[in-house]
Amino acid sequence: MDTSSGHPDREEAERLSTAVGVLADFLSRQPLTQTLASLEQRLKGADGIDVMRVAEDGQVVPELLASALTVRESLGRINDLIHACGILLVLPHILGEGEHITVRPSLGAGNDPSRPYDVETDQRIAEFKLARWRGADAMRKRQTFKDLVMLAADTSGRRAELFVIGPEPRRFLTTSTSTAAWALDRSPGALRTFTTVFGPPSMSVAQFTATTAAHVQITDLRDLLPAPVAALLQ
Repeated sequence: MDTSSGHPDREEAERLSTAVGVLADFLSRQPLTQTLASLEQRLKGADGIDVMRVAEDGQVVPELLASALTVRESLGRINDLIHACGILLVLPHILGEGEHITVRPSLGAGNDPSRPYDVETDQRIAEFKLARWRGADAMRKRQTFKDLVMLAADTSGRRAELFVIGPEPRRFLTTSTSTAAWALDRSPGALRTFTTVFGPPSMSVAQFTATTAAHVQITDLRDLLPAPVAALLQ
């Protein structure tokens, strides 16, 4: 007897599993970048009939689009899952003996106003950035600097730590000549905090990191995550 009939959660899981299989089959043939480049090259000068032929030859069919949409809809919060997994796998390695989490942690990507830090214990405050930087990272730069500012502004006396992936975030924070005003122009709340606590945001990102925020420890998560995970982030 089919016990899955009429069970929305199970039906959704089966639909997602099928969609993932379709995508995996398509993506396993060659890197997506190569696939798209090949399609683009063949489309140059094409008419409507040619476009249909190119799509058929490339197996770009309605089922593929439907599968991609299904996966995107179902896994839209994958960043939250990555953020949560990263924190949970690292915490046992950084919490000291007798150290306890004192505030409900913010495991999803992004903080709500009532929980300004990803993790608060009786000894530390910490922010986790699990995105890999790949070049055009202006938004990531702004978000990372905002977190640095909020950590530096804490007056509780607890240890402040910023956990990142790879060398690029640290390089930006320690060498950028961009002003704090630029880095915080999308974060009005953090900009108000900066102005209130540190004064006019005219100093550079690097100057702030080296002086006012020098006590904030910046750690590469690749040194703490399990080896199989760290290897994927090299």
